[in-house]
Amino acid sequence: MSGGETAIGFEALAAEEQPVPLAVIGAPQSGNNDESGRDGDSEKTPLHENKGEQKQSIIQTLFLNDGKRRIDFVLAYQIYEDETEEWREKRERKRKRFFGRLETEGLELEEDRDSFDKKTIFVKIHAPWTFLARVAEQLFIKMPVEENNYVRHSWWDRTSEKLNCCSVRSPMCHGLEPVQEYITLPFNKGHPEKFLNIDDQDNFFSPALRSRMVQHALVRTSYSNDNTKVGYERLIGNKSLDAAYPLHEGRRDVPEEEPQNARSELRNVWGRFGAWYKFQPLDHIRAYFGEKIGLYFCWLGFYTQALIPISLIGLLVFFIGLGGFRNNPPANEICNTTRSNPDPLSDGFLMCPLCSGSCDFYELGESCYYARAAYLFDNRATVAFAFIMCLWAVFFLEFWKRKEIALAYRWDVLGYEDTEQQPRAAFEAVATEKRENPVTGRLEGYIPPSTTYAKITQGIVIMIFMVCVVIAAVLAIIIYRVAIIATASKNSTVRPYSSILSSLTAAVLQLIAIAILDRIYQRIAEFLTNWENHRTQTEFEDNFTFKMFLFQFVNYYSSVFYIAFFKGKFNGYPGNYHTPFGFRMEECGTGGCMIELTIQLAIIMVGKQVLNNAMELFFPFFKAWWRRRDTKDEDLTDNKGVSRWEEDLDLADLNQYGLFAEYLEMIIQFGFITIFVSAFPLAPLFALLNNILEIRLDAYKFVTLLRRPVSQRAQDIGIWYSILDGVTKFAVFTNAFIIAVTSDFIPRELYMYTKGNAPEKLDGFVNDSLLPFPVSADTVGSSTIVNSAYLETRNVTWNATTDSFTKADDPSFTGFMCRFKTYRELNEAGEYQLTRFYFQYLTAALAFVIVFEHLVLLISAFVAWLIPDVPSHLKCQIEREQFLGRQALRERELNEATALQDKRRKEDSV
Repeated sequence: MSGGETAIGFEALAAEEQPVPLAVIGAPQSGNNDESGRDGDSEKTPLHENKGEQKQSIIQTLFLNDGKRRIDFVLAYQIYEDETEEWREKRERKRKRFFGRLETEGLELEEDRDSFDKKTIFVKIHAPWTFLARVAEQLFIKMPVEENNYVRHSWWDRTSEKLNCCSVRSPMCHGLEPVQEYITLPFNKGHPEKFLNIDDQDNFFSPALRSRMVQHALVRTSYSNDNTKVGYERLIGNKSLDAAYPLHEGRRDVPEEEPQNARSELRNVWGRFGAWYKFQPLDHIRAYFGEKIGLYFCWLGFYTQALIPISLIGLLVFFIGLGGFRNNPPANEICNTTRSNPDPLSDGFLMCPLCSGSCDFYELGESCYYARAAYLFDNRATVAFAFIMCLWAVFFLEFWKRKEIALAYRWDVLGYEDTEQQPRAAFEAVATEKRENPVTGRLEGYIPPSTTYAKITQGIVIMIFMVCVVIAAVLAIIIYRVAIIATASKNSTVRPYSSILSSLTAAVLQLIAIAILDRIYQRIAEFLTNWENHRTQTEFEDNFTFKMFLFQFVNYYSSVFYIAFFKGKFNGYPGNYHTPFGFRMEECGTGGCMIELTIQLAIIMVGKQVLNNAMELFFPFFKAWWRRRDTKDEDLTDNKGVSRWEEDLDLADLNQYGLFAEYLEMIIQFGFITIFVSAFPLAPLFALLNNILEIRLDAYKFVTLLRRPVSQRAQDIGIWYSILDGVTKFAVFTNAFIIAVTSDFIPRELYMYTKGNAPEKLDGFVNDSLLPFPVSADTVGSSTIVNSAYLETRNVTWNATTDSFTKADDPSFTGFMCRFKTYRELNEAGEYQLTRFYFQYLTAALAFVIVFEHLVLLISAFVAWLIPDVPSHLKCQIEREQFLGRQALRERELNEATALQDKRRKEDSV
């Protein structure tokens, strides 16, 4: 070795203490230092030999200093100037011990201290064949034994081929070579003759597989004397290491005239916005990033495709509402009051104030535009669309289940969680008891279920408490808004701006509360999940995901649920307002709460999507700029003067929770378009437009802005499917109740069929729902009357001594009425009692909810029974693979029997 790069040797340290071999990998084996092959997709130019030249002249490479051995993983750390000598020596001992034990495990390490910034030290790791073969056997990694020529594509692929258009695996669509499918078996180094291309040991295992096997060793190697502290992640946590990552397969921006690498190919055909109309090259994504990321992009693409038909139906529903925009009798009734009644104060079309203090009287005609806009999203077509949307969600999940199983089979991860998945290193470290795994037959760490369940139960109690804290915070914000309005009404200067002031300050407080609670809850969820100490990574991620989603569900939807089911429902009526904590509750306008719900949904959903997309691009760019802020050399603008490992270090790292944030964003969106679709039929269309951008944005981010994630296997999307299923069932009930309780659909239909037999008989519907109340200090509040600008413009004043009104130009004027939306009537005793129509409405609403949800759930059950989880063509493939497996077993037994007979004949002849 020369220059700044030296081979790491820790023989002296290894002699001092006995290294502990990996529990899962097996006994250490010596490495093979004679490898000379290279990866066909990587850049093949070796390191510049003259180390005296500037660092800018180093050419990018994926190999160690000899130009032959591939770099499978990189560790990076710095010696910080502000750290004490004691901490520096302590961290150095941890690193040396860790590196020494990695070498004992058979990995080959090389150190590079000649970094461009002169601060960072890189340790490059190469996995020789002996290490890879041993770990592949331990991890049950499946490798090809025979080409699978019995490939029957789906009906979509077959139709695409006939129409000569792009299909999922069409080279014409992506410009990529199709990936050959193979029949695979778990790798067995004792029978190498079974596996295809095993003679090419350098390229037998893909770069993604190599990095996964190296990472398997990194997370299980101890760096402490007592072997209780394990894994590179803890070294990063205590700042002994700064980063650990596999390398990208070269530059992302290789010119077209030059040979492309796997990364640049994905960048050109997948990670660009110009390819928004094309299918994704899923097999190539899986080959580069692993099955877990491949499944995410497959699910995202499948979800986006499924949104196309429902978005068109939602757009049609919107146009139907737009067609009846000016022909809606209730809206026309509201709008016509201004023209036909020039003085609502005398004609009885004056509306009571919607709040105490700062809210004033207003004319019914002022709600004209709100009433017309409400009809766009509150009509018969919207009800039908809500029913269709609930069924769409059921069909989407059923067909995704089929797609997921087919993909898991094709990618050899079907049954992975039961047979191949290894216990977590953190679990093995504390699981002192050993038991035989009934599936694999191997001894593994064991923790009694009673211990785990007890911890989970305690965690659930803490989670429920935190959710209650979030709900309490939302209620506190609501009370704050009401209190600000009531307080501002006492100040004539602030009173006109009280509504805006309360909304803005409440929004800021809610944002601060959400941010604080989000951080606290995430820390609690992390602690609880680590404390529960789940056996596998899948179980760990599923439990963390459930905890976080429960919080985010309340966090994102609480304000929408408040408007949909609580606002204006329990406020009382003039003279008998409900005032919890001494404040009058909020009310909806004459146009109803439905239009407010629609506006709130549109703002939250669309605004959240725009903000998330901006943040997904901004933060990785900002992190890369921050790391490169000290670089002044103009020659580095094309990134050709920095080594591959240094360039990748400058990229952002995928966080420890992997795809959690990506899935959460889409699941929250799925909730908006299903749970509240009856209030916002355009939600699927906005989701479709966002997801078309989201696919390419995520692709661009993974290929260009993030370090290459370690390849991870997964057979499905995990607990997210159960969450989707729960959201789908929950959406059935919410849509039914929104239509029955928040919408005016039931009252309109009931009014039409009890007081008329034709749609035009809706005339008078608004008037029938508005009850006049005599205005007094008791009914609307003395502060409202005294501070009323509306009454002042009409020369109406309140005499507190006589408790009566006077009008300057009308001596006979003694009072007036204001109207309030309610289903009450004045009885003989002078009390306001609920009308018969109100109880008819409750009965009809309850009947609608029961019929709606039973019909959807029955159809859902029938669809689930009708559509098999495993496609018919996949069953044939599975049966053929089982047949070939049995045939191969018989052939092997026959060959062994023949070899034994030949051996005996030779012995007899001797």
